This record gives sequence, structure tokens and C-alpha cells, in this order.
Amino acid sequence: MVDSVKNYGIAGVSTTLELGKQGAKIDASDTSVISLKDKDDNLESIAIGQGTDATHAVTQTQLDGATAQKLQYIKTSVNYNSGTVAIGTAAANTRVQSVVVEKGAGNWTSHNDTTEIVVGDSGDTDRLFNGFDPDGGQFKIENDHLYASETAISAIVTQGGASGGSATVTVYYTGTIS
Repeated sequence: MVDSVKNYGIAGVSTTLELGKQGAKIDASDTSVISLKDKDDNLESIAIGQGTDATHAVTQTQLDGATAQKLQYIKTSVNYNSGTVAIGTAAANTRVQSVVVEKGAGNWTSHNDTTEIVVGDSGDTDRLFNGFDPDGGQFKIENDHLYASETAISAIVTQGGASGGSATVTVYYTGTIS
């Protein structure tokens, strides 16, 4: 019996190509997606080398490195009675550049001196932002704070006398907040 047959005159192969007997498959039966599957048709991960050209795929490490220095932002909305609102978790070496809090349409009805929005973490709840003024519009604090370890970031709304109102909290950062 012949162990291998070399037929270079083949014009094409099936849309599903099995690599060896009971081996992994390259599945192109969907014309817009090529899938890599195990012998039981479960999707599989693949390993790739470092991309060295603009048209190459890149590893997760390369992607993380490229986006780590890019200025990004994450937004969340808060209301007068929200209490603590999770914004996300900053990965180690994430630098928060600034925080902007912008009052929503209308006003903070019946607010008083204790009505406040702060942004920070469990170590310092107003580390990144404080000084919200319900009578104003948009407030920005430049803080340039580097998180050395993974840290959860939250906005905390103290209702005070407010009976209505909303705001958008935007955190500008380099690194990763998920």
C-alpha cells in the first residue's frame, strides 16, 4: 500500500480539509469565515509567531503593547441616587490621565452642599476626581495617576438633598481598564 500519494494535478480541495486521519480541520464552508476545528468540530485556538509586517497577524502580547500607550477612554452614566457605580478595573501599569464629569440635561433638583460625585478606588475614593458642582456644566481634573497593581475604579454619588439629576463620567487613560 502506498503511504502517500502526490498528485500535483489537483485543481482544488473540499471546503473542509482534514489534516491527517482523525486530525484537525480547516473549515471554509462559510464563505466569509475560515475556522480551525478539532476532530469533533469544536473551534480551536492557534499559535502564531510575532508579526513582523503590517499585513501579519500579531500575538496578544504585541497587541497589548501597541494599545498600552494609546490614549483611551471609558464612559459611564450616574444619577443623583446611583450610590457607587463601577467604572472598571485598571490593570497594573495603567495611567489615568484625567477625569471629566459632565452634568446631564436639566439640573440637580434640590441639591445641597453634600451633593457630590467623586471618582477613585477603595484606597482613596476621590483619588481621581472630586469637586462636582451641580450648578455647573463640565468639570475636568488632570491627575496623571499610575496604578501599580490591578485596581477597581468607581464613581460614588452622594445624593445630599438632590431629588433628580444625571451626569456622564469619562476616564481618560493609557493601559487597560476592563
